[in-house]
Amino acid sequence: MTIIVYITSVTFKKELHTQQGHIETVLKAKQLPYQLIDIAQDASKKDEMREKCGNDTAVAPQIFNEDFYCGDYKTFQQAVEEDRVLSFLKVA
Repeated sequence: MTIIVYITSVTFKKELHTQQGHIETVLKAKQLPYQLIDIAQDASKKDEMREKCGNDTAVAPQIFNEDFYCGDYKTFQQAVEEDRVLSFLKVA
């Protein structure tokens, strides 16, 4: 089981960098194995992310447990606030 997070390294929005960093911090704190995939480095990865999300306009960050779609940052943040990150990530 590996949590996959699609991110982007190319953005002018500080908020986006903060969100991506927050996801990584939480995954490290929970000691969960994860992989970051940068859609800015490979356009096919953006298409892959959108296809897996089932949303042609999805933007990073998007979170998956292997191929199972968990959600975007907003739903992740809500899970953190409600102390249900493990169930959100489908690991509990």
